[in-house]
Amino acid sequence: MANTICNILSYINNLLWGNGTLILVFAAGIFLTIRCGFVQLRHPLLLLKKTLFAPKKENSEQKKGISRLQALSTALGASMGTGNIIGVAAAISVGGCGAVFWMVVSAFFVMALAFTENVLGVRYKLIFKKERLGCGPLLYLSKGIKSPMAAVVYAAVCIAASFAAGNMSQVNSAASSLDNLGFSRHAAGIVFAVAVGFMIFRGSVFIAKAAEKIIPVVSLVYILVSLFVIVIYRNNIAEVLTSIVRSAFGFRQAAGGVIGAIINKSLSIGLRRGVFSNEAGLGSSVFAHTSAECDEPAVMGLWAVLEVFIDTVLCCTLTALVILCTGGESCGLEGADMVIYSFGSALGKYAAYFIAGANTVFAFASMLGWYFYGEKCAEYLSPEGRLTTTYRLAYTAAAYLGAVISLDLVLELADLFNGLMMLINLTAIIILSKEAVPYAKGLKKSGSRKE
Repeated sequence: MANTICNILSYINNLLWGNGTLILVFAAGIFLTIRCGFVQLRHPLLLLKKTLFAPKKENSEQKKGISRLQALSTALGASMGTGNIIGVAAAISVGGCGAVFWMVVSAFFVMALAFTENVLGVRYKLIFKKERLGCGPLLYLSKGIKSPMAAVVYAAVCIAASFAAGNMSQVNSAASSLDNLGFSRHAAGIVFAVAVGFMIFRGSVFIAKAAEKIIPVVSLVYILVSLFVIVIYRNNIAEVLTSIVRSAFGFRQAAGGVIGAIINKSLSIGLRRGVFSNEAGLGSSVFAHTSAECDEPAVMGLWAVLEVFIDTVLCCTLTALVILCTGGESCGLEGADMVIYSFGSALGKYAAYFIAGANTVFAFASMLGWYFYGEKCAEYLSPEGRLTTTYRLAYTAAAYLGAVISLDLVLELADLFNGLMMLINLTAIIILSKEAVPYAKGLKKSGSRKE
């Protein structure tokens, strides 16, 4: 029965996440990049000034809501997950090193998606701030495109996605890494369930504060260790970069007459990895950024651009370079084993502990981030709060189940729910994108436009 369900879901997902959909996302990113005047490229110094290097009072804890830095940390925690480590290895295994090129290219263009959806989220939050109508993409779905039903469906699908993509798949991946160190899956499930339950029953604001403490530290450690390995193998960097470009366009394969197939595979896997990694276009990060105390839509749009850059362009690319510089793609291993082999070239026996630790922390942060999103949807569907307690209990139980059940069904469900979120949200932001243009064009003068 389970195999039959998996096969049916796999068939649906092949249609839902086929090359047509991925190209549609890529095309939407190009369209919005042009429409917003290359907002992700035009003012790099202004982006830093308005985000990481903004006055301390703007990034510090707020009396109401969460700070901008907490919003970034929450969104990063949800999007990074274990995919930034194991997912990159899988992309290289299937699509070759050329997938890395298309992963970065797609990240550049979907930054415009992230900017647009977050500008719209904050804009509609300001317009309807006196009404209790939820936050995130739910506002511009119900009021922007005037479809309350779309908002309800999106909220329900997002809750379902939080269980599959943000909870069980993350726990399963982390438990697998810990299992290699002799830590049983059942024990891992219990630890994750207890830890997650403790965090989520303290509310979304507490989660955002925790994310602010966890994500910057673990991300910095992962970046520094990755750079350490790359520096050791720096003599291979030039050759690796050349191989990435050649593989992306199939230069070597041209003589063999298979250039089209090679480009297609690298392009497809690269685009998919980029979309899955940073979640731009899903609308999920809008829940975090609209929860921040900020009345400047363009500024929160810039924070979203920074999130995509850190997640995909920086962290995913560093993972890829570690694998390629150390020859990990040729080791005959896959997934976590490939990454451990690659880091082990410089870290030796400590690589397994490092990857298991990083995988565990990223998975935990992703679980908290996705719970944050799911809680906002539960509050929207049940403003009285009756659904929230049930959701918390179910989310805690799912953390244990994720460690011990088969992953195939969970991954198929995750793909399905993410795909539905993407289609609903992408339709809305394309329809409403004209409203985000003035904010993008007004960046040069003031860095923002207030409603």
